[in-house]
This record gives sequence, C-alpha cells and structure tokens, in this order.
Amino acid sequence: MQTKQSEFVEHKHFVNNDREKFFKSESSLVDEPDKFATFEKWLLQNGTNLPKLELKDYGDEVRGCHTKEDIHDEEVIIEVPLKCLITVEMGKETEIGRAIIKSRIDLDAPKHIFLMVFMLVDRKDPHSFFKPYYDILPETLNNMPIFWTPEELKYLEGSYLLEQIDERNIAIEADYLAICNVVHEFRDLCTLQEFKWARMCVCSRNFGLVINGLQTAAMVPYADMLNHYRPRETKWQFDEDLQGFTVVSLQTIRAGAQVYDSYGRKCNHRFLLNYGFSVENNIEPDGFCPNEVPIFVEMKKTDPLYDVKSTFYRRDLSTPYRRIRVCVSDNENTRLLLAFLRVVEADRDDFDILVSTSGNSLYRSLRDAQQAISIRNETRVMAALLHTLQVLLGAYPTSLEQDTRRLESDEFAPFSNQRHAVIQIRGEKEVLHFYEDFAQTCLSLLKCADVDHFEAALEKVRREKHPVIFVHAKMTLGRLFLDESRRNDSRRRQLDLTKPTVV
Repeated sequence: MQTKQSEFVEHKHFVNNDREKFFKSESSLVDEPDKFATFEKWLLQNGTNLPKLELKDYGDEVRGCHTKEDIHDEEVIIEVPLKCLITVEMGKETEIGRAIIKSRIDLDAPKHIFLMVFMLVDRKDPHSFFKPYYDILPETLNNMPIFWTPEELKYLEGSYLLEQIDERNIAIEADYLAICNVVHEFRDLCTLQEFKWARMCVCSRNFGLVINGLQTAAMVPYADMLNHYRPRETKWQFDEDLQGFTVVSLQTIRAGAQVYDSYGRKCNHRFLLNYGFSVENNIEPDGFCPNEVPIFVEMKKTDPLYDVKSTFYRRDLSTPYRRIRVCVSDNENTRLLLAFLRVVEADRDDFDILVSTSGNSLYRSLRDAQQAISIRNETRVMAALLHTLQVLLGAYPTSLEQDTRRLESDEFAPFSNQRHAVIQIRGEKEVLHFYEDFAQTCLSLLKCADVDHFEAALEKVRREKHPVIFVHAKMTLGRLFLDESRRNDSRRRQLDLTKPTVV
C-alpha cells in the first residue's frame, strides 16, 4: 500500500467537515429559552461582557457560540469576571475538600476532584450563586465514551481505546470510593454515576489558568461553550488588569459565523475520551497529523539473552515491555519503538555490538540502540514490526476503505457517537497502514544486493513514498549499506592474492 505525503496532508472528503457538520444540522437559537435567558441575564448582571455573541443549538446537547456582527482582529469578545469562575481553591475550601487534603489520599485527577467537589456540593443548594450555570450544563454527557452503550462501543472494536475507557471508569470509581472512605457522607451527596458526570463535565470544560500569580484550573461559564477548531482563531487568558477571564479574536470573524476555541494539538483518542468527539480532518497547517496508535512490544521470554537484555538498559528497560504511541512522524517515539525492537531481535553478535557502543553502564538507555546495528538485525526488526501491525489491523472488523465509505455516506448523523467512533478507528488504521508500508519498503530495500542496487531502489522510494519513509531509508538503511560496502572492500584488500607474498 503506497503512502504518499499528500494522503496524510489532506483528506479531500473531510477537509471542511469539522465546520460543515454544524451547517448540516439544523441550528436554531438555543431551545429552553427561559433557562438560557436566565443564564445570560446572570452573567450580564455580574459584569460579563459578550455583546456580539449568541448561542445556537445543534441538537444532541451540542451548542455553539455565533457572532451577531463582525468581530475584528484582537477584539475582546468574551470577558467573564473572577467572581463567576469556579476554581480549584474553592473546592479545597469546602469541608469535603479539606478532609481530602487532610487525608492525603492518592487520587487520579486531584485538580479535577476539587472542582467536582465544589460543584457537587454547591449545586445541591437551590439558592447557589452558580445555579444559572449549573442549570445549562448538559444533563447526560452521553457523548462521552465512558457513558456509551455496549452497542456504541462495538464501533470501537479492535481499538486500544476500549481498554482506556475501561481504565477511565475504574480510575473514576476508585477516586469515588477513596473519597467515600474518607468522607462517609459523600456517598449521600452523590452517586457514582453523578460523580462520573461531574468528572467528565470538569474534564471537558475546565481551563488551566494563572490567576493573580496562582497556577490553577477553573470552570468558566459561557467560554466553555466554544467548540474546537484548529488552527486557533481565538486566544484566552486570565487578565489581571480586568480581573477576569478573556477570549480575544486572532482574526476577523464575520457576522453569523461560529466562534471557535482550540483545545490544542491532540490525537483523536484524547478528543474522544475527554471531550466526546473526534476530528475528521485532524491535520495541522504544516501537514502533521497528531493521531497515534499504541503499539505493544515486549522481550521474548524464550530468548537466551532475556535476563541480560531486561537489565542492561537500566534507564529504559525497568520492565521488559512497552506500549509505545506512534504517529506518522520520525519523532522520539518512532525511534524508541525501533530501538526496542532492535534489542528484542538482537542475537549474541548484535548484542555484543550494542554493549560495545553503549558507553557508561550507569547511563545506558534505548537511545544507544537508535542506530541500526546490521542489515541482518534490521531485517528481523522490520519483519517483527510488520507482523505486529498486521495483527493489529486484523483485530478490526472493517477495513480502512470501508470506514472511509461509511463516513462519506449519510449512514451516521453528524454528531453521533457512531460517527465519532468510526473517525477514531479510521485514524488508527491510517497510522497502522503507514507503518505497514514503512516496514514493507524497508524489507524490500534490505534485500538489495549491494549499495549500488540500494541507491537505485532508494530513488524510487523518494518518488513514491512518504518523506518519513524516504528519510529513514536514506539515513538509516543507507548507512548500513555503506558500512557493509566498506567491510567488503576491506575483506577484499585482505584477500587480494594478486600481490606477491613477502616471506
């Protein structure tokens, strides 16, 4: 499967779908007008400024902020005063928060916990200052994978994300039980399901801020309704002069357009797990795609060198296995994956070479194996990688081509969990197919008879393959063939019998 750069720079069918999906759904000014009118009135009465914005409803608990008139570059479009923010410190000051701090229990997400505690306690008060905000928060969060039905989760079959969803559920329940053990009345305050709702509400909406010199996190009413899009069109911060949270435009935004925030450059598994959506065109302006796939690799217990390999790299191989996330890039993780496989596939001769080039034993790491050892070892590495990739691809019930056709059709509603699941697994398969092509190309090159044949084959790789594959082949495999050529030349000189032997 050929994988040219253009295939990863642009998905022609999906380029604008992350914006167009909002137009495909019938939008209207938010329903339940009394609730939202009360919310906006509360904000305005307490000093919030958002003169050019209005909320629109797309259904399925999806809303967005739109402009009522043109917004100019560097214009403050949202200003929320400090008193309308819910901060970590407010949660710490509650009775439950103080008990958690005093107990020193180990929690999975401590900052989130204190925001959650404040909201779970405070929303029980019918006269709470923040009641208008609580009333407009989504009631179910059914778009979050931890709340998906078994039928919806089936769309992720084959993906490691299913394990991460289980781990998230386990971690949330562990936090809930830990707090209940410290504060016995906490179980009466909220159920596990309510605790999960609060966790995902905070996870998907909080802002990491510096407020008056203090690093914290906060829930920011209204600002948390901006949907994600990259490259970013707005920026936000806590403005100490204004003593409020501000969102500022980075370009002109025309009247009627949706105003977006950037949630950052992330793999789709993070968007889906933490925010409840996947990005169809998750491509940066420079063509980089941050989508990743975790690849599990481990030492072979049947390897005679298992014990020495498992302890040799003291800084890296504290455990004889790794789950390494890779994307379409020659980054540190890609190099780490190949280095690990070189150690796994090393025989005694290979390992002796690694030992001789690893330097001080106290500072050995897998970086010492980032340089290919030999043509023989690299061939085994690529064969092992290819086998691993094919096993991973075989775990999915559908192919990449089938996923693409389903997304091009009208099979799924724009904001449906099923569509977001297919976007996620399609992205995983793209990465896996890239590395499948990577391994197959390297295996083909490694069969070249000599450096001249390699150079000829490399030119074809330059024309037809992704630049990451070409650069790896040229720099890594090319060095192996040059080294092999030099060794052969040296052997020939040593065995040159045309010269007389001097006795």
